[in-house]
Amino acid sequence: MIRFIKLREEHLEQVLEWRTQEDVTKFMNTDIEKDMDKQREWFRSISNSKTDAYWIIEIKEKPIGVISLNNIDFVNKRTSWGFYIGEEKYRLYGGIIPPYFYNYIFSKFEFHKITAEVMEGNNNVIKLNLMHGYRMVGVYKDHILKNGSYSDLNLLELLKEDWLKLNKFQKYVCEFEE
Repeated sequence: MIRFIKLREEHLEQVLEWRTQEDVTKFMNTDIEKDMDKQREWFRSISNSKTDAYWIIEIKEKPIGVISLNNIDFVNKRTSWGFYIGEEKYRLYGGIIPPYFYNYIFSKFEFHKITAEVMEGNNNVIKLNLMHGYRMVGVYKDHILKNGSYSDLNLLELLKEDWLKLNKFQKYVCEFEE
């Protein structure tokens, strides 16, 4: 039912559409222009990156959003990540998508830790991360400037051992396209 498809050029228009929606971008660290040339340029840079990986999230073969690994550090076995669901009617899956992702990355890449940054006001995502075993490690005060106002950025981390202790999520395994 849930699959993760490697991001390809054919997905770029849809990703740009999702990424520039107000309800998606309001909790993102950056804003982007609705510009396909810049979107292609971004895609070229991440396609050649050794420290980033992006997938399209599919539910019942319908593309609904994007999930990514960022700042991959193979030496220290850690990474950061992010995701969003661009299709509003599929946002109810937001709580179930991360366990599939954690199981994949902790086993495939053998990371020791994954970190998350969550913008102030995105309380549902903070609660979700805490439910998944994260711990709050700090707050960058007035860290993100959006629409003329500064927002705090909450910093969280999840250790592989803490994820595995939660046992209830271990059955969440699905296909990831390499």
